Amino acid sequence: SQSFSINGSGDLKVETSGASVSVSGTSGNSVTINMYVKYKGKEIDTESAEVEALLEDYELDFSQNGNTITLIAKKSGSWGWNSDNGLNLTFKISVPHTISTNINSSGGSIALTEITGEHEINTSGGSINVSKSDGKLQTRSSGGSFRLEEFRGDVSVKTSGGSVKISQVEGDISIGSSGGSVSLEEIDGSIDASTSGGSIKAQLSNLEKGLTMKSSGGSITAAVPKGLGLDLDLRGGRVNTTLSNFSGEQKKDKVSGTINGGGIPVTMQSSGGSINLEFEGKN
Repeated sequence: SQSFSINGSGDLKVETSGASVSVSGTSGNSVTINMYVKYKGKEIDTESAEVEALLEDYELDFSQNGNTITLIAKKSGSWGWNSDNGLNLTFKISVPHTISTNINSSGGSIALTEITGEHEINTSGGSINVSKSDGKLQTRSSGGSFRLEEFRGDVSVKTSGGSVKISQVEGDISIGSSGGSVSLEEIDGSIDASTSGGSIKAQLSNLEKGLTMKSSGGSITAAVPKGLGLDLDLRGGRVNTTLSNFSGEQKKDKVSGTINGGGIPVTMQSSGGSINLEFEGKN
């Protein structure tokens, strides 16, 4: 365990070859890094001779430069952990509620909670979970699921695989996925989501800017508030919707036109799956 003190908002930078990282906001101005070690599946004393010998194979650095705290945990001379040695590291980091983060990992899960700032997360594998936070979030993953809950601010997600589930967000969302389903609930903001595979489902509590969802395969479903003026461009294997005050072209596999005089662009396109547009709430 190691602690640092910062003045005002700071930055946390983490670089790991495979350890799990959990960052949570707390009151005060301290950053505390706790390292937990499991050897062959069992928690053991990090100061034991056996563990100290194994840790010599790793670059471990906890340091401070002004208001920037850096954690490095990498296998020396290698891109990843040597799984044969049975060593597994987990880092639990407590930080002030206001701090920006930059986390890079070649594996292992990453979690953030109760933090305000700009956050950038890049991982080659392992899940990403962010909750009860504000600011700006940008993530990139080659695999593993992404979960976001209770966030206020703009969000950008790029993933080569794994499901995406986002709920209770006030802000604009951009998602690019090469595979896996996308689920969005209680969104207050614009959505621009595309996936090469898997379904997309979105429920918007408010829509003022625009909604764009595209899939190379799989169905797309959206539920938006009633009574809005929308510009519709819906295309898929089959388009399912019930429209009132509509002007334009409506076919089995295509809807193009406006409702309530138009205004907010809504684009939903799937190469083969169905398109489902639903309206909820009061007019």
